Amino acid sequence: MAFVIIAAVVIAAGAVFWYVGARRARSRGRELDESPYHLGLDALIAGHSDRAIEHLTRAVRDNPRNVDAYVKLGNILRDRGQVKQATQIHRELLVKRKLPKSVRNEIIKSLARDLASAGRWLDVLEHLATLPRGERSDPSVLAMTRDAYESAGELDKAAQTHKDLLKAGSPEGQPSAGVYRAHLGLVAFKRGDTRRAKAEFQAAVKEDPGAALAYVYLGDIAVREEDAERAVAYWMRLVSEKPNCAHLVFERLEKAYFEIGDFGRMMGIYEQLVASSPSNVMALTGLSRMLERKGAVDEALRIAREAVKHEGSTFEGHRQLIEILMRHERYEEAAKAAETLLAGLSEHRKERTCPSCETQLDGYGWRCTSCRAWINEC
Repeated sequence: MAFVIIAAVVIAAGAVFWYVGARRARSRGRELDESPYHLGLDALIAGHSDRAIEHLTRAVRDNPRNVDAYVKLGNILRDRGQVKQATQIHRELLVKRKLPKSVRNEIIKSLARDLASAGRWLDVLEHLATLPRGERSDPSVLAMTRDAYESAGELDKAAQTHKDLLKAGSPEGQPSAGVYRAHLGLVAFKRGDTRRAKAEFQAAVKEDPGAALAYVYLGDIAVREEDAERAVAYWMRLVSEKPNCAHLVFERLEKAYFEIGDFGRMMGIYEQLVASSPSNVMALTGLSRMLERKGAVDEALRIAREAVKHEGSTFEGHRQLIEILMRHERYEEAAKAAETLLAGLSEHRKERTCPSCETQLDGYGWRCTSCRAWINEC
């Protein structure tokens, strides 16, 4: 009997100790969940950057040894455009602390992103070079290295790094090797290096049909070299291979055919495109323009009205229709067309914008100059 009583007491005491321990564990868990650091992480995940900054700032004030809180705080500041403050935080972490190698590597990457945001590309390369070989072969690091080489004017190294990136299993959305060569051609073209640009464009279109936009610039280079017929040949390759992008070269073709003395060829090009793609607004407006020049005003207006049906947010059909009506003094009809146009302006944006950051795009290329997202123009 005494043994039973003693056993019961032991079991009861164990239960009490377990209950007290569980309560303390739950209490510690609640305290951990409600700590500034974890509240900051929760706010960061939820996308509330102001709240995340507030909590992480408290976290580093309460515990200056919390390196991850410092790193994340710097990253948020960079994303908000406060690049100088972010750089200062990440640089001080590297200078003042003894850190595990893995933590140090992550800070170096964050600092490199800060420097990239500031356009300090040589500094980016310098810091990334301090990473161990295995870290330097990480796709995100390779992409940053490639962009740094490209922006610093080291195009050969940029091309090689992009190949390494593709071999490493590039992040989603990265362009093929051929498209990247075309992009480098445009970089060289904008810097005035026509020889390098021409070589890159020619290699790109041979390597990848997705680089067909390069034909636009190959034609422009041919014009600079006073070879209008070769320019036409390049632009017609774009028309035949990528008819959805043919509008990029319509004005170029019209001017070139006029100089060659074969302006009537454009009528056939427009008719062929309209036959294969009846909703191609730019082909319809081009055909309408040709018909008006031939004196077939009523037919030109019919085609322009057809363009209006398909124009979406470009308003090219309306513009063509109104211009023809005005030139032929049909002012009342022009006013009605203009009224219809104005009614739709509030619902559409005329400018081309980046799908990622919605910044207005300047010219045609493969990459947004603002957020550096890759774009598929054709």
